[in-house]
Amino acid sequence: MPNSAKNKSATPSIFTKTYAWLWNSLANQLLFTYLILVTLALLVISFWALVSIKAESINDLRNSLEVEAVNLALEIDNDLALDSLKSKMRIKAACDRHASKLGVSITVVDKDGHVLADSAENLKTSGGENLSNQSEINEALAGIMSISQRNSPNSKNNWLYVAYPVRAAGQTTGVIRVGVQLTQIEQRLNKDLIVFLEITLATFIITIFISLWLAKRVSKPIQDMSNLAKKIAISGDIAHTVPVNRHDEIGELGQSFNQMIRRLQVQEKLRQEFIANASHELKTPTMAIGSVVEALLAGAKDDKNLKDEFINSLDKLVIRQTKLIQDLLDISQLDAETGIVWTDKVNISDLLHESIDHIKAQAEKKEIALNFIANPSINRTLTVSGNYNHLLRAINNILANAVNYTGNGGKIDIEYQIDGEEESNELVIKIADTGVGIDAKDLPHIFDRFYRTDKARARASGGTGLGLAITYDIIKKHNGNITVESQIGSGTTFYLTLPLIN
Repeated sequence: MPNSAKNKSATPSIFTKTYAWLWNSLANQLLFTYLILVTLALLVISFWALVSIKAESINDLRNSLEVEAVNLALEIDNDLALDSLKSKMRIKAACDRHASKLGVSITVVDKDGHVLADSAENLKTSGGENLSNQSEINEALAGIMSISQRNSPNSKNNWLYVAYPVRAAGQTTGVIRVGVQLTQIEQRLNKDLIVFLEITLATFIITIFISLWLAKRVSKPIQDMSNLAKKIAISGDIAHTVPVNRHDEIGELGQSFNQMIRRLQVQEKLRQEFIANASHELKTPTMAIGSVVEALLAGAKDDKNLKDEFINSLDKLVIRQTKLIQDLLDISQLDAETGIVWTDKVNISDLLHESIDHIKAQAEKKEIALNFIANPSINRTLTVSGNYNHLLRAINNILANAVNYTGNGGKIDIEYQIDGEEESNELVIKIADTGVGIDAKDLPHIFDRFYRTDKARARASGGTGLGLAITYDIIKKHNGNITVESQIGSGTTFYLTLPLIN
């Protein structure tokens, strides 16, 4: 293929360029749509106005011709009954006078349709011609006032005729036909058409400027959001929001967009804090393990007592590291929801009994009483839809914290009840301990990841700061809720609310 042909085929057509310009921009679409609507509206209004003006003008002209025909009939009705030269002369004079005054053409015919007088001809040449074959004359001779519109036989001008029957003693004695050219009306309509076209053009130009302003006003916030979204997609920078100074749907969209940005900012901050905390938590036991191993290699292994102490310390560090890694894996799995089934039927009674069995040994070491309080008013099996192992993990975390923060000889009560009536769909699990309690300033943060109310004690007990965060996520995944009440020195009570299934 020649290069010129290739270049020609590769060059977009004007239609293609116009289509791309129009549909690649919301502002252009608004502009084009607004122009089309305004132009169509102006054309429809102009057409309607011209038709209305023409109809009104012809109606007014017809009424004037009817009045003139009636006035002339009153003047010549007696002469129509006479067949004399003088009567014809009086008819002719009256016909010419009325025609000259109004600028119309008047023809008078007798009862047989013969012309008695015509304002366009003299008396000698106007007599004798029979016009009964013309529609308006024929209808008027029958006693009906007739109106017709047609081209004159001797010219191409359009005429409007009103034929009025003159009656005496119940008989039609003649017909007066008044006619006028519609040239003036047509000229007026032509002028009006030009005026309407000028108004349409002026309105079209004004509409362009209004449309450009309106399109820019509507599309600018959307364009700002689009540009910011592109910037975020390319650079990942979510430090900025779009300005919102409107209160309509576009303003609501902008506010929602900014809320999304702020949510991303919060999530990014939490992510960075999570990485920093996880790195720190992993680093601390790792360095400690390294120190113990270094001490053993340096000769501590030769001292039995020192060796046993270091190995015991190393075992605790490995357990803590393993627990932290498992918690991180659980957090990651909950966030991703990968491979987790949330639709199993979980028996609450079995769940609570198994969780108590898991924690019983730790509680017995501190002589803490674990009291499972059955509700005698509930005589049905309580079941929730979810994941048994994750719910067990959530209950275990709360019970483990209760044991860790309850002194020797304390107690932990576990009970459940149905919120409201027996048929209610909400189960409330209550876990109350007699431990040290939680300070009011810490309560809003206890479900945050890596948050510890007592950092030294938590680390000593092997806590990672993720247990309650994992519990919170698990309960939320089950469409439930978790709340806490606590006072320093008076213990802590957790309330877990879960939806029941039949």
